[in-house]
Amino acid sequence: MTSRACSRAPAVRGAALVAMVAAFALAAGPAAAQTNQAAKGRGPIANTPDQTIKGSAMAVEGDLLTVNGTAVRLMGIDAPDPGQKCKNRYGHELDCFKVATAVLANMVKGEEVTCTITEQDRTGEKKGECRVRGVDLGAAMVARGWAFQYASLSPAYQKGEAYAQSKRMGLWAGQVEKPWQWRSRQLRETVK
Repeated sequence: MTSRACSRAPAVRGAALVAMVAAFALAAGPAAAQTNQAAKGRGPIANTPDQTIKGSAMAVEGDLLTVNGTAVRLMGIDAPDPGQKCKNRYGHELDCFKVATAVLANMVKGEEVTCTITEQDRTGEKKGECRVRGVDLGAAMVARGWAFQYASLSPAYQKGEAYAQSKRMGLWAGQVEKPWQWRSRQLRETVK
């Protein structure tokens, strides 16, 4: 075999492999696509087909809304929990849960909210991305410093958090414990 023929052999094999995979996918049809969606936690089998909910909303927490009575957790962020305190830039203690909830409430007040539900956890809680006038509420909460990005779930809000931290906005202005750290500490103290 010439060196030219040898260099083309892997390309020919690769093209044949791609053709076989495409033929299999066509033969498998919609059942394969449905199974793949279910594996990702989406689609008709998982009963969460990227459903959209629109309407008026109320802030329940800094990362939880009810839209037309349906609770939706903002995906990829974590806001302070009930009872969680923090300190402002002057060292004065404040209820950071109430403040974060009030900030989210002001963002949705009198506005139509559109949420795309992408996940439902084992407890039935719906999670997704919610927008007002095209603005992602999760991104806005993080960029204003009233919620933290949940990096293990999504790196989408990393720049917004870096901005808020660099400008010492919201919770970054003083001292605050990240909500997941606060919850862990509360759990440890309860067990003692």
